[in-house]
Amino acid sequence: MSTHETPTTSSTPLLVDEEGGREPRQRQEENAGNVFRHRCGRWLEMMLSPVTDHQDSLPTIFFGLLFVTVCGSLLGFLMPKNESLPTPFYRIISSMIGYTCFVAWGVSFYPQVINNFKRRTTLGLSADFCGLNVLGFACYAIYNLSLFYSAEVQKEYREQHNDAPITVQSNDVAFAVHSFVLASITFLQIAYFDGLRSQQRPFRIILCFIAVVSVLAVAYPLLQLAGMKFGTWLQYLYMLSFVKIIVTLTKYIPQVILNFRRKSTVGFSIWQILLDLNGGVLNDLQLVFDSMDMKDWAGITGNPAKLYLGVISILFDIIFIVQHYWLYRNTNDTADLDEIMDPLTTGNYHATISENVEEAEDECE
Repeated sequence: MSTHETPTTSSTPLLVDEEGGREPRQRQEENAGNVFRHRCGRWLEMMLSPVTDHQDSLPTIFFGLLFVTVCGSLLGFLMPKNESLPTPFYRIISSMIGYTCFVAWGVSFYPQVINNFKRRTTLGLSADFCGLNVLGFACYAIYNLSLFYSAEVQKEYREQHNDAPITVQSNDVAFAVHSFVLASITFLQIAYFDGLRSQQRPFRIILCFIAVVSVLAVAYPLLQLAGMKFGTWLQYLYMLSFVKIIVTLTKYIPQVILNFRRKSTVGFSIWQILLDLNGGVLNDLQLVFDSMDMKDWAGITGNPAKLYLGVISILFDIIFIVQHYWLYRNTNDTADLDEIMDPLTTGNYHATISENVEEAEDECE
């Protein structure tokens, strides 16, 4: 064998190198795909944050409200427009504002419903607030449905307001009916998850108010149909709108007091407040802009329920935001706060301590 013979090189290292060159590329492609899917999932999660996120961080709030605005604007662009508005281009703008308000207010009910379902309890949520909510939206649904569909009511309205166009739109009707259904579901969750326990038992005065208004709301149209006239149908609807205004003015107070007593907003979803604030601002903007376009402010005075509904909601939403993000910001981060600060649980806790103290005293004796 010649000493100058060059050794043959094996092809195996080439195969290894070739496979080794492919594996990093495959891993890079897989990693890129995973990153893309992760980012898409993250973006989707942030857009759906009103119903999936309970940390309510600033980025999730921004993208969540942005997604609601985009969906509402698209819906308003596709839905039928209010032909009574004189400016064709503004009809599209008004519809987009109105349906964004509808989406914001409509979605605002879901975070609380989902939160109650996940926690399997409604502790932290005022039963008085929920009961009044059902009554208020029942009145508001009847009010909007009648003004939007009843020819007789529309005739009475034009006679009373000098042929001014009615500012109730289809998004108002959809919002009122949808809100009544979701408010009823939330109220039923109280009975299903917690029953009539101490925190969930409404005050008697509120129960009496709900009962009296419900009887009058049913009795008035029955007497009208029986031939006993006590006024016009429009006056009856204004009475219901007045009830809605009273309910909106008072329904938040029990929840504000409950948050104050517990020194926490745990159990009360802040997302419903953020969305409610968004809807309240857009609600009043649409009413004002519609009246400006029609050059007739009777659109505001003739639809007081819509105006005050937005104003009162905005004021109380600001109070809840101050409670959540400022007054009780530190206590909301406590994991067991819902058990520690709930009045019912606290009462049981003190009772248990008393029993332990008595047992210790008996042992000492």
